[in-house]
Amino acid sequence: MNIEQIAEEIKGYLLSKDSAAISSKLSDFHPSQIADVIESLEPEDHTFVLESLNPEIASEVYFELDSEQREDISEKLDVETLADIADEMDSDDAADLLGELEDEKALEVLSSMDPKEAKDVKPLLEYPSDSAGGIMQSELVKVTSDLTVSETINWIRLLADDVEEFQRVYITDENDGLLGIIPLQRLILANAQTKVRSIMEDVEITVTPYIDQEEVAEFFKQYDVLAIPVVDTDNKLLGRITADDILDVITQEAEEDIYKFTGLGEHLHPLYTPTREKIKLRVPWLILTLVGELLIALIIVKVFQPTLEKVAILAAFMPAIMATGGNVGIQTTTIVVRSLGLGTINIKQILKLVAAEVKVGFALGVICGLMAALIGSLISYNEPQIFKLSLAVFIAMVSATIATSFVGVTAPLLLHKFKFDPAASSGPFLTMFNDIFGSLFYLLIAMLIF
Repeated sequence: MNIEQIAEEIKGYLLSKDSAAISSKLSDFHPSQIADVIESLEPEDHTFVLESLNPEIASEVYFELDSEQREDISEKLDVETLADIADEMDSDDAADLLGELEDEKALEVLSSMDPKEAKDVKPLLEYPSDSAGGIMQSELVKVTSDLTVSETINWIRLLADDVEEFQRVYITDENDGLLGIIPLQRLILANAQTKVRSIMEDVEITVTPYIDQEEVAEFFKQYDVLAIPVVDTDNKLLGRITADDILDVITQEAEEDIYKFTGLGEHLHPLYTPTREKIKLRVPWLILTLVGELLIALIIVKVFQPTLEKVAILAAFMPAIMATGGNVGIQTTTIVVRSLGLGTINIKQILKLVAAEVKVGFALGVICGLMAALIGSLISYNEPQIFKLSLAVFIAMVSATIATSFVGVTAPLLLHKFKFDPAASSGPFLTMFNDIFGSLFYLLIAMLIF
């Protein structure tokens, strides 16, 4: 049964407000599938469906929903329901839920939560949401170094319901100072009476709670680990960050970069973001682009009008040249911004990068330029100056792809060097440069040739 079919059944239950039927129908599906069903329904029905689920399932579905939908739902859910859902979450997810609420409502939910759960969540609220402390969870298995393997395994059995999906045990001193780790497999295979301090391993990497989540993601990639412990400046164990948390971070950062690259800077949902907010975020870049395009129009009228009047067909090829140059530049910029984000290139490599990408830009320009010149000659075969026209198109195409390749490399690297966000600035800057250079250089070539 696909999502559309499930949603149709749920719509029938919504008509009669049959929450029990909704809960029963959705209980066997994966949380991501339930979220897809909810998203396919009318916005006014989202809250009722989530309320119909038992808190454990609802807690897993909640963060599968879009952030705009979560905001809309959390505003409508009462404090007790939110507290029940938060109680079923890992501490880091519960902290994120509270962080999305208004301060007054967040405090009410926190005070309504199970005291034990609230105790784990409260310290996490002190850290920025995009920091190591903001994404860590308090739930972990730790024992002091004087325990035996048998005592440690018994302790794990007691914690089984509170700590899910752990692969290692953290070894601490009496003051919670982190001493080492023991992989679960090694613990199980060890002699029951062995002290854990004699079989523990050194900790590969730790992070402090205030470092940025992107830096934590880099550590996961570098060290290829499933979890990283979070410690304070005195090496006291505070929590752990797991690989699934980092997957969420990578997805979130990638989504943000996509929006920044287009000049939006923020996630915009087509349904749930207010119209005024959409306009406010998009209009500055549109105005900037419009000013640039009007500048092009002014220069064309003042400088190149005689050339266009002489050979009017030149105007027909401007969109092709600008579009090709723009696509090449965007491809280059995307590669560079992605590589900067992954840490695989740096500003010291600018000369090599420029040489490599300009070489690619030249080759692409030659290929596209020959095709454009050929097609152009076929389109305008009856023009008396067909050879000059084809030559102008070819030279302009090659020049445009070389220029946008150069800018596509240098712009994000220089923006990164001077502490600007290359993802936020490169896209609009490249678009305006391509339009100015592509059209004006083409007409300049044409003016010289004709």
